[in-house]
Amino acid sequence: MISRLLFSLLLLLGFLSAGFTQGNTKVKGSWFTPEILQEQSFDWQAQWIWLDEQTHSDVLLARHSFELEDTDLTKAQIRITASTHYQLYINGQYIAQGPARSAPHHQSFDLWEVKRLLQTGKNTIAARVHHQQGKYSYHFDGRAGLLLQLDLSTGDKKHKTIISDQHWKVAPDHAWDNEAPKINRFQLVVGDLVDLRKQMTGWNTSDFDDSAWSQATPLMRKVGWPSVQKNARASALTPPWTNLIPRDLPYLIEVEKQPKELIASSSLSTPAADSQSPIDLDGKMKAELLQAWNNLKENNQPCRIPGSVAGQKQFLLFDFGSLLMGTPQLKIQGEAGAAIEVRCAPFMVNNQFNHKVVFSEFKDRLILSGEMDQWEATYWKPTRYLALLIDSPTPVIIHQVGVRALSYPFEQKGSMQSADAPWIQAYMQATAKTIEACTTDGYTDNYRERRQYAQTGYYGAMGNYWIFGDPHLQRRYLVQVAQEQEANGMMPAYAPLAADDYMIIMDSNCLWIRSLRDYFLHTGDVITVQQLLPAAQKLMALLHSYTNELGLIDNPPYPYWLDHAVIDRRGANLNLNGHYLGALEDFAEVLNWLGEAGGRVFTKRAELARQSIRHHFWDAEKQLFADALIDGKRSAQAGEHANAMALGLKIATTAQAKAVAEQLLVADELNYVKRANGMIMVTPAMSYFLHKGLCNYGYIDESLALFRRRFDKMLDPSTNQTLFEEWWLDRTGRSGQVRPHSRSDAQTESCFPPALFGEFLLGVRPMAPGMTKVEVHYPNTQLHSLQGKVPSPHGTLTVHWESTSTQERQLSLEVPSGMELLVNLGSFPLERLKRMRINGRPLSRKERKKDALTLAAGDYRLQF
Repeated sequence: MISRLLFSLLLLLGFLSAGFTQGNTKVKGSWFTPEILQEQSFDWQAQWIWLDEQTHSDVLLARHSFELEDTDLTKAQIRITASTHYQLYINGQYIAQGPARSAPHHQSFDLWEVKRLLQTGKNTIAARVHHQQGKYSYHFDGRAGLLLQLDLSTGDKKHKTIISDQHWKVAPDHAWDNEAPKINRFQLVVGDLVDLRKQMTGWNTSDFDDSAWSQATPLMRKVGWPSVQKNARASALTPPWTNLIPRDLPYLIEVEKQPKELIASSSLSTPAADSQSPIDLDGKMKAELLQAWNNLKENNQPCRIPGSVAGQKQFLLFDFGSLLMGTPQLKIQGEAGAAIEVRCAPFMVNNQFNHKVVFSEFKDRLILSGEMDQWEATYWKPTRYLALLIDSPTPVIIHQVGVRALSYPFEQKGSMQSADAPWIQAYMQATAKTIEACTTDGYTDNYRERRQYAQTGYYGAMGNYWIFGDPHLQRRYLVQVAQEQEANGMMPAYAPLAADDYMIIMDSNCLWIRSLRDYFLHTGDVITVQQLLPAAQKLMALLHSYTNELGLIDNPPYPYWLDHAVIDRRGANLNLNGHYLGALEDFAEVLNWLGEAGGRVFTKRAELARQSIRHHFWDAEKQLFADALIDGKRSAQAGEHANAMALGLKIATTAQAKAVAEQLLVADELNYVKRANGMIMVTPAMSYFLHKGLCNYGYIDESLALFRRRFDKMLDPSTNQTLFEEWWLDRTGRSGQVRPHSRSDAQTESCFPPALFGEFLLGVRPMAPGMTKVEVHYPNTQLHSLQGKVPSPHGTLTVHWESTSTQERQLSLEVPSGMELLVNLGSFPLERLKRMRINGRPLSRKERKKDALTLAAGDYRLQF
């Protein structure tokens, strides 16, 4: 098996582009894939630097000038990282921002090739660094710092090396207020709170006079015993940065975007503006402001905003036309001391503008200098709508308003569409937009929490693998979660951690194992999987230690999420044990693929768990599976979560599944909390196993009808047509009662539709690591036509089902080189199988008796 996997790995090299670079026309960034990453080593001479300990500022301005006799260089590569966020400049020109999220014990650094920006004579490297107050990872307290090294080469020889050290000049950014508020309690990023009257202009250019600036302070170890010797030298490795990892993720695309239109302008009373409450849009528009905006937009003429009367503020609301993740930008002029508040919102409900989503507040505040001010927020906000609240007694002139949109460089490779079911393509597009809205330098649950949760990667990959085929995000999340594993084997709920609390979610741990299997299946990346195998074995051993004589996790010491569902969490919970069962089966499959011992042990454990749930959780009177088993007794609760898992993991017998399906498919009134029969409903994020489970037992069309009945409102033209966190945008029902509460309109856990469609409508199932084997089975659905493109490491697999007449159907296939396609003959109706032809040739009797028809690379047409 290993030799076969190594062959798959060779194919993988084309999928994970080694050392891929991208950037603008003058700068390119390098990043590394697994097979290249393990061979890399870097000679670090640079030292971590910051301000002296007596200067308390969260924002560092750093610069260093040097001379070049000529620019006939073969290489000029900057390596840079920071704690926590850098903006890099060369000779006054903005280069990039970073680094990608990481824990300091595996600090990520970026690599930029900048030779085209260097000039003969004086050159200046400058960086602005914001330190997020708090900590990343549970090992050490957070620490502010900048690390930078520029290697200049001519031919094969290193010409010169510029390093961050005590020779750099540094200064605090006096415009920045250290009391800048965190955007929410889930993260350490903040909204800007700046006074532009104190801003140093031109600080990043070669002409700037930095003679009044201080020398940088090299950072030494300040934890542990014994203390650092007085004659010790600072280095690139010092706590908390104890390991430096070259970037293993593509760089984000940065594009400046302007609003599509001004949709509201009015004067608000100061109390109304300052209340932070939603702002009702009355539909009124000041004609002079609309005309001024149109002049700016169409003719690049400055937009004059009249001064506010006492007790009022001017309110302008812009619409970008689509949801963007970006840093707001302003080029503006007004009297010194004028206050501007910039608020962003991803969506609107009931014609109300609200910059708060759950516990998040997307707001920046700046004080104008009296000169021409050019400002950009430090951190991105989810922005469809951007509001300016202007407090100035005199006119303010707007020269530019926009955002620098940041997006992961997804490439859409997969698709599914049907002439008789256009909603399939609509959900594929909605999934793509949702993933894009929730992804920057990692899979995150949504744009408000921004945490790289373990379960998020599992569900997000269901959309990613079928639409984008991108492996890098999934690999990175698997690796970063494992890097924070506890000694007993437990892994954190998300990584890198951003608090003292080591947050644990048991179902997330099970889904990390399941994600590892799916990653291996879709990529064939044996290097990463083998590296992660010890962590996976340790985790599976710990989970097993929590099981009872029935092979079920019973009264575990840690909490489990299940989207905060109001289900019975006592004893052995079915939903949690369904996730555990899936982890057992998936881990056994990983071991078998690797040729490792132990797969049979996990398969036996899985079968014990399955039989235990089937026999002990089934309530014959209710004809449903109970939520939990407590001290040998079934819970009185029986919700959708438990029964979805019983179907989704194929636990139920055919008779049990029929009884459950009959109740799940009742077309009762939707209140999105509780069914008429008392069953607690699943949320969007927990819906995958419900619909997969029904499909597993043959209720494909019925399952998708139920799916559409619940989800279709998310595609309403009044929305961003993304997949919601909950069933509403302005309410929540997870507590069992519907109450007012804003939610995200894009949630990665809701991105499962492509995987559901791919398996049960397109009939495609990957079967072996790297998709070297893929099965196509006959989809038992009423759809007459469906065409799909499925990304793989080898290229695109094309599958097209169509009815060529009332009696005959046709399957067209384009199989890429390196893939073996198995057409599951047993899934076809017998009468169709008897008359099957392939490329015009009837199947022989011997071929029809086989379980599958094996096809190599090429184009095929099957008629039946």
